[in-house]
Amino acid sequence: MTDSPPAPDGEPEVMFATSGHSGTPVAWIRSAGQLRGEASLVADMVMGELDEIVCFAPPGHLFGRLFGVILPQLRGVPVQQLHDDPVRAPRLRPGCRVLFICLPSSWLVLERMTDRIAALGSSVLLHGTGPVTDTTRRVVSALRASPARVVEIFGSTETGGIAVRPVGGPGTGHDQDEPWTLLPDVSLVPAEQDDPGGWMRLGVRSPRLARRSDQATAPDLLWLDDMIRPVGERSFMFLGRCSRLVKVNGKRIDLGAVERAASAVLGTDTACVPVRDQVRGEHYELFYAAGSEDLTGEQAWCRLASAPPAQPLPRALHQVPEIPRTATGKVDLGRLRATGS
Repeated sequence: MTDSPPAPDGEPEVMFATSGHSGTPVAWIRSAGQLRGEASLVADMVMGELDEIVCFAPPGHLFGRLFGVILPQLRGVPVQQLHDDPVRAPRLRPGCRVLFICLPSSWLVLERMTDRIAALGSSVLLHGTGPVTDTTRRVVSALRASPARVVEIFGSTETGGIAVRPVGGPGTGHDQDEPWTLLPDVSLVPAEQDDPGGWMRLGVRSPRLARRSDQATAPDLLWLDDMIRPVGERSFMFLGRCSRLVKVNGKRIDLGAVERAASAVLGTDTACVPVRDQVRGEHYELFYAAGSEDLTGEQAWCRLASAPPAQPLPRALHQVPEIPRTATGKVDLGRLRATGS
């Protein structure tokens, strides 16, 4: 994140770069007004009044900037910045109204203090775009009888927040079970159906769309690398990212769902990489972290083969010391391929 020259209204614009976890990073520029508008809009929609913010997201990332820097200024509330020490537990005062800004690693910390979170007057644990882990769902379950709520936000660097939904507890799905509700200033772009089931590529209009660094103005609409199915005018179901959907022998599979299932079976962190296949056209390979068991390739294959046959098996397995990830928890595909080669 860097500050750009002042915009026509005299305020500096802010530049954010995509993580580059799946390609070359791209710089997107947003105005100060856009950032203030999004911070207020999301907070009003998911939280309302609040006394304090606990932020695990770094301020150089849009998520951390919005809710760890801008929102505290707008609301005049204190913020605990924990991005530099993500395993440190925040200080909580019983009865306070607290907004938690969470990264994937944050949930391990929060799971150890659900009793203190339950003692707050009210709280919202805001989950950024990314996979909902089993740890997150255990936190949801532990807080079910309390005033706390866990809310997931759907968005990207170029669009900002698009939609929100509650996070379910253990035993619930992640991709298709619960619809997303659009933020008030976002609308879907009508498009031809890409699939007989009504799925289509996600296109949005919003006054908060960023402009790419090589553009003079922000676009009127943006198409994202996501597949959705509209549910009424203001909601949609999410299938997965287009780049994460592959057809193996004619069956469309979501590599994110494969990763979650494989991680549960192997007991370690995993990542799928889509590949071209001369026989099937498309396929995927699975990378898994060595973990405490240090599974051999043969052991890993046996566990995957004995699991319920919900997904086609990978074309190949690769054991790596760990799955490299960006600061926000996304798989760094460039480093992953280099490690597993």
